[in-house]
Amino acid sequence: MSETTTRYPQPRENITGTERTTDDLLGLDDKAIARRLMMIGTAAALRKATLVGNPAPAVAEMYARMTDPRPGDLVMEAGTPFRKNDPDAQIKGFGILIGHREEWASTDEEWAATCAEDPDVRVDERFHDHAWYVQYGPTVEDVCRWTNCEFFAIPT
Repeated sequence: MSETTTRYPQPRENITGTERTTDDLLGLDDKAIARRLMMIGTAAALRKATLVGNPAPAVAEMYARMTDPRPGDLVMEAGTPFRKNDPDAQIKGFGILIGHREEWASTDEEWAATCAEDPDVRVDERFHDHAWYVQYGPTVEDVCRWTNCEFFAIPT
């Protein structure tokens, strides 16, 4: 299928969170945030521990599983521990993976506006992204879209 006939989903199309108010893992109050920051540090250390040459079989298995996150996994964006001056990104980079996929980088409406502004734009110039969707908080709306990133599963 050529680029011009490929049909990618719109950003956020068919992506919904789940009500998780009975589980405080994704809590956003001060106490929960402190616990989450501790978990972020621990997960980063665990990931780092799997980045070794000639790993033992158990370490190789753990690495393989961590680098293959699946919907429903507790995940963390690999750069999250280094975002110390951006607490919002730290919080939104840790949560439950809803999914990841190839999708348009802009909505159809945004693309139509781009084409209207520049008649020389070709249809095959429309960009697409690999987007990750992570539920970082307890409500259905607490879903963040990530691009240009790397997520890993946190063993639970």
